[in-house]
Amino acid sequence: ERGQMLEGVSNDIYEYPSFSVEMETGTGKTYVYLRTIHELNQKYGFNKYVIVVPSIAIFQGVKKSWEITQNHFKTIYGNDYCALRAYDSGRIQEVKTFATAKNIEILLITMAAFNSVSNNLYKPTDKLPGELLPYEYIQQTRPIVILDEPQNMTSQKSKDALRTLKPLLSLRYSATHKETPNLVYRLTPVEAFRRNLVKRIQVVGVEQR
Repeated sequence: ERGQMLEGVSNDIYEYPSFSVEMETGTGKTYVYLRTIHELNQKYGFNKYVIVVPSIAIFQGVKKSWEITQNHFKTIYGNDYCALRAYDSGRIQEVKTFATAKNIEILLITMAAFNSVSNNLYKPTDKLPGELLPYEYIQQTRPIVILDEPQNMTSQKSKDALRTLKPLLSLRYSATHKETPNLVYRLTPVEAFRRNLVKRIQVVGVEQR
């Protein structure tokens, strides 16, 4: 992705690579990208991630999935500490905690929370004294950005907002991509059915006697 950042936030032009994963609906997309986070940490040491979602409903769904799978991932990877921080503009100081903590840190945020210069993420605040603005703490970590349903984030406004995070790279997960830059995996409806990953419907005939 390439272009201008949000007007008034920065004049830099920033590029980053994007990779796409296409998965049929109902096959565990959220689980896959949460597990991908642990895999990338274990194999390569990456520990800063931002999950961007298009709506509050998906935001709450990811939070719930995280709560359900925490112990499961601890059993598999043996991580002593991995935190998911659900972004709340009223607790803006957690952005600094996300940026400075040493272990795996995941920031969950809706697109609407940072797609305008009027958002608190771009404003100075007494809760974060110092030279850096809240969004600059995120920038300094060069996070891996995970986009859940990126087809809902294709506007220029959304693309500009994503650039302000200065991602190391982005991973795009959806069943209905509009664009698939660098498609690395595709789980089709037919393959999902063949693997018994989705519900099956059986039609029973009825005849009159």
